[in-house]
Formats: sequence, C-alpha cells, structure tokens
Amino acid sequence: MNTTDKFLPPTGRVIGAEHYLTDGHRAVLRVTHCRDCDRRWFPARAQCSHCASWNVDEAVTAGRGTAYASTVVRIGPTRFGPPYPLAYVDIDGVRMLAHVAATEAPAPGTPVELRQAPIAADEQGPLLSYAVVAAEGERA
Repeated sequence: MNTTDKFLPPTGRVIGAEHYLTDGHRAVLRVTHCRDCDRRWFPARAQCSHCASWNVDEAVTAGRGTAYASTVVRIGPTRFGPPYPLAYVDIDGVRMLAHVAATEAPAPGTPVELRQAPIAADEQGPLLSYAVVAAEGERA
C-alpha cells in the first residue's frame, strides 16, 4: 500500500495522532518493523521489543485485520461514554487493542477494518482516533 498518496497524519481533535495515518475515514497503523528478527510492534518504538535491536524502521499496516477477542466496558471514564466495546485485533502480524466504532463488540474471527472515528467526547465536542468496524459485507 502506498500511503504517501492517500494517508496523512490526522488533524483536529485527535487522541493518539502519532499512532496512525488516515485519509479522513479509513486508517492505517504506524508500527515498528525489526530488520533483524522481522517482527512488528504497535505502537511504534525506537527499539525492537523482542530482540532489543536498534535496527528498526517504521512500517504501515494494511487497513484490515481480524478480531481476536472483544469486550464491552460498562464502567469507565465518562468522556468515553460507557458502555463501549473494545477489541483485540490482529493486523499484519500485530495484535493491538482498539475502540470499536459500533454498538456491539465483534465476535472472534470477524474481519475488521480500521477507521478514524469519534471514540470520546468532552465539553468541546468529539475526540477522534483509530477504531475498528466489521468489514463491509463480512461477518464471522
């Protein structure tokens, strides 16, 4: 995926802007790729978390993955508007936790897509970040 043409750092009122790129709707994650052990990590970091190598570069994931597990947070910070679903998602060899931009948590194995979506709000309005949704036309 050539992200330089379509995907840019998010702007506006954003949580975690350093962790993803967006075209205003879809999103891709910025990850670390270790050139020594070939593993990927999210969020991106300067040193490999597996082999401690400094021989790393930044990579970008695809915008699609698979739900590994999910839950619904019923008691949480007010600005996130509980109840809200969270999901562990596998994308390009990285397992990461994301908000779900839907009212229900995806079942394990559900194909998901990364999106930029409102995940919280405060007195000034909505706050955007990366989130996942069930992939169009695909359910587990």
